[in-house]
Amino acid sequence: MSLARQVAQLLVVPVSARLGSPACCRDTLKRLIQEVGIGGIWITEGHVAEALLRVEEVQAWAALPLLVAAEAGRGLALQGATSFPHPLGLSRLGSEAERWAEQWGRITAREAAAIGINWLLNPVAEPLGELALAEDPLSALQLARAFVRGCEQAVPEGILTTASSFPGKGGFKSVQAGAERVPAALAGRRPKAADIPWCPRLTLTLAQLQEGPWLPFRGLVEQVGAILVSHVVLPEWDERWPITLLPGRLTQLLRQEWGFGGLIVVDSLDQGCLAELANANGPNSLAVRAFQAGADLILAPPDPMASLAAVLEAVQQGSLSTDQLAQSVTRVLRAKQRLLPAASALLKQVWPALAETDFSALGGWMGARDPTDPALNRGSPAEQLKPLLLGDPISKDKDSVPRTRTALGKLFNRRSHLTSALHRAAQLGSLLAEKDIAPCQAAMARGGVEGGRPLSPPAEPGWLNWIWQDPPLGAADVQLQSPALHVPAALGMLPVLSDALTPLPWLEAALDNAPGLIFQGFLRDPLPNYVLDWLQQHRERVAAVVIYGNLSLYRRLQAHFPWANAIHSLNRDPWAQAEVMERLFPNRSPSEGSKSHVAQPTIKKK
Repeated sequence: MSLARQVAQLLVVPVSARLGSPACCRDTLKRLIQEVGIGGIWITEGHVAEALLRVEEVQAWAALPLLVAAEAGRGLALQGATSFPHPLGLSRLGSEAERWAEQWGRITAREAAAIGINWLLNPVAEPLGELALAEDPLSALQLARAFVRGCEQAVPEGILTTASSFPGKGGFKSVQAGAERVPAALAGRRPKAADIPWCPRLTLTLAQLQEGPWLPFRGLVEQVGAILVSHVVLPEWDERWPITLLPGRLTQLLRQEWGFGGLIVVDSLDQGCLAELANANGPNSLAVRAFQAGADLILAPPDPMASLAAVLEAVQQGSLSTDQLAQSVTRVLRAKQRLLPAASALLKQVWPALAETDFSALGGWMGARDPTDPALNRGSPAEQLKPLLLGDPISKDKDSVPRTRTALGKLFNRRSHLTSALHRAAQLGSLLAEKDIAPCQAAMARGGVEGGRPLSPPAEPGWLNWIWQDPPLGAADVQLQSPALHVPAALGMLPVLSDALTPLPWLEAALDNAPGLIFQGFLRDPLPNYVLDWLQQHRERVAAVVIYGNLSLYRRLQAHFPWANAIHSLNRDPWAQAEVMERLFPNRSPSEGSKSHVAQPTIKKK
């Protein structure tokens, strides 16, 4: 491989699986894969059937097998795949937690494999992340390990899992450019791009991070094949540049101190928080800095061709080491070697640095622990600097050019490691109907619900089930047969559905005549003040306050309404609603909605 193709192997581009994607995008993607030789794709959207066809197509274009990534924070982030409740509920299941985390990993990985996805950008290892597995580091580590075990069990040849997203958000704060944020020395003049602090940034010290939020990442270095690093400033290292763009920092910490031998993956370089740095230093210079920091792969470079050209120029100028790039190429191809054993001979022929490896007999996901591992330092082709221009295609068409009438062309033309789309479609269809999915979903939903006391059924007519939805009505959270609507209705509670567009006089007229009610909020945004005021003023008539989704709001309500029978659910789906109704009306038979009695009533009347 020429140096250009080596660098291309270190780029992963986002891809929509939707069949209606513009033709120009498809043509660009085909060129990047077929002519440039990028190392992987990241499927960001689409239906599972569309993704299956897209994976088959791009793998057919590729001279070397591609890494195919997808998000899997709540199951595969594709329409039609199995969707799971918020994973934070796992940490509340006690002794059952690891069992269900493992099952969740098995289900997700086997669906991914059936589609042709060989790289999951999960589990989330940071304790305070958006889709965190737990709120404390040790629980997050245990559940992440269980998820990875489940993935490995589901796919015998292995699947690439990722600890996401380092360095996490422990002590995190966002710094916005503005007069109140500008250092005093800059007062009185308009700040330049170089003067504005970069954001986001961590507030904990390095020692605090190592002892707390970073424990799950360090504990996973032997289990996962990749660590995804996001663009966050650690002021102890640098006040301006994120750790992803600090030369040598990722190598020092993850390789030398932690002994991680897998892939270091840097998040997308087109994020808005990087705009000031990109404008001041050149957008393509960020790719060079990412590799200087120690990245093996760049996820979603904003302009793959420009990034590639910038890296090649940096090599020519001596600011980027060819040995370091060669080690990254070895890691990438070594990962593909483990994921696709049938392609091992092909990979070794194009990259002699690879060795025949029994991965199961070595520590670490790829059997490599640090940069001194001989498997990562076997050298690279002697002519790696020639040519620097693009080209040097590795064609698979044995009749197109003479070069492919070789063992290399014959090796790939067999493509024995690629399963037909028809077979994968049949396999996926059967997997989506497996009976082990529903119990796992139910367990995670159960763990996602906290709080609540049993209620007796209303002793008199006129009780209301007040449901607030945000965003406005039209969301699919509450349907006619949804437990949040159906169960109270079966007990004689009339529904009142409202949102931010509901006329206030109508809402007040409906609520003021009710002898009592329960309130259920399906929320992403805070409740309007007039809703909070009404709940406060009429608290004696409010039997229960249920919040679906917004955990921070629920915790504020707990402090504001210490008297309330408060329940929170991380999830808004029917599984979660059923668990909430079970907490409120535990003796109600599902088949007899009106039968529900408890020893002591807990509903207060005005």
